[in-house]
Formats: sequence, C-alpha cells, structure tokens
Amino acid sequence: MILDHQNGILLMRNDHLGERSFRSDDCYKLIFSPYGKGEFQTKRSDISINSGEFLIVNPHEEHKQLQITKEKFLVELNQNFLKNVASELNMPIKDPEFVLLSYKHPQITKWVIFMREFMTFNDNASVEMKQLFIENALTQLAILMLQYGPGSHLNELPIFQAANELQKVIDALRESYEEDWTLDEMAVLSGLNKYQFAHLFKKTTGLSPYSWLQMYRLIKSHYLLTHTTTTILDIALQVGFKNVGAYNNLFRRVYGKTPSLFRSSYQKE
Repeated sequence: MILDHQNGILLMRNDHLGERSFRSDDCYKLIFSPYGKGEFQTKRSDISINSGEFLIVNPHEEHKQLQITKEKFLVELNQNFLKNVASELNMPIKDPEFVLLSYKHPQITKWVIFMREFMTFNDNASVEMKQLFIENALTQLAILMLQYGPGSHLNELPIFQAANELQKVIDALRESYEEDWTLDEMAVLSGLNKYQFAHLFKKTTGLSPYSWLQMYRLIKSHYLLTHTTTTILDIALQVGFKNVGAYNNLFRRVYGKTPSLFRSSYQKE
C-alpha cells in the first residue's frame, strides 16, 4: 500500500522484505519496525531495529534492507521539504543530518500507529482525501523527526518521560553526563539489579545504557563544535569521552565524517 505526494511517499507492505543490492536515495527515509527485528546494512555498519524502533537514513546514504519481520513500513521525505520545515522551526543547520542509529521515541511510535490504522481502514478512500491526509501527515512527521530524531540539528539527545526507575537514572545522567558512570552505579540508582535495569533501559530507549550515554555526550558536543574554537581533544574530554579516539570513532560511525569535517561544514553554512 502506498500514499504518494510531491513532498514524499508512505509505504506499507508485507512482501519483498529484503533487498539484493545497495540503494542510494535523494530523500530522507524513516524506517520503522512495527512487529520485530529488522536488519539493515550500510557501507559504514550493520544496524538492527527491534520492534517499536526507527532508523532515519540521510539522503545519498547507501543502504540495503537485509530482512524485516512481517511488515515493511517506511516514509520518504523530499530533501528540500524537510529543510524548509527545519527553516520554519528556526533550526540553525540548513542540512539536518540524522545519526545512523536505531532509536525509540513514543511520539514517533504514536504517529506510525495512527498512520498504519488510517492506511488499513481507508484503502478505498477518495484520491482527494488521501492527498489531503498525506500532505498534512508528512508535515507532522517532518516536525517529529526534527524534534525526536537524534542528529546534527540538536544539542541534546531527545528524551521522554520514562518509568520512575529509569527516570531517576536518565535525569542523573543528563546532569552529570561528563562523569565516568558504570552500569552498577546506574542500576543502584534505579533500585533494580543491573540485568533488569539494562533490559528495561534498552526496551524503553532502544539503546543500552552505555550507548545512550555515549550518544548523549556526542550530541552535547555539537554546540562546542559549531559555536566555539575549542580543540577536538578538549571537546571530547569535556563531554565525558575518555580519549579523543573513542569520540572520533563514534562520530564517524554515526555521521560518516570526523568532528573536524562536521565543524568545517557547519562553518560553511
């Protein structure tokens, strides 16, 4: 089932759930996993998406869907359309780049659930109704992606209200993200054993506690990269990385470029 509009395409299908070759599109692509695990491959890394998680692929990023459970749900957004929405929201970066990372956020999930229900029960609706619906839906999604999709346009990892056990930990990590946290310390703060805590954290956010913290640190570094002349080494240490190599490696893995190149591309904008 497809809804097509000049600003993008929404696709939901239950066949052809794998791809034989890499593809590169000139649009932003949100891929959501409603039922179970999806496996994707890029030139930089392999990515798994569990049920309820999403992945945003940037324009011209070579990627291939290896497999996905039961249903393929994706939305393609015209590149200029998303840029225009970002401009209307007064975001500082003209060309938003999303991290190559699966993530989870309830607002994205609610939007997808609503869209899937509409597509399921309104397959025979008039063309005019479908066009009007998807036009507004794509605008909604663009806003949600820019609010809750981790990327260059943000200076903080998108968060949400979690269960009390997790919220205490997330609040503490946000306050002291530059400190050297251990899983044991996080678990003690949550009141759970570390295995229960790690499972609940991953189920809620789509990331392990340590991966979440590292990503939070990386996104907090955006402002320092784009608004100061602080050295890359000092930025890495300031936001909590143990060494500049770990910072550079994570940055390159999720953005496909070094922090230095990220800084210079922003200065050009």
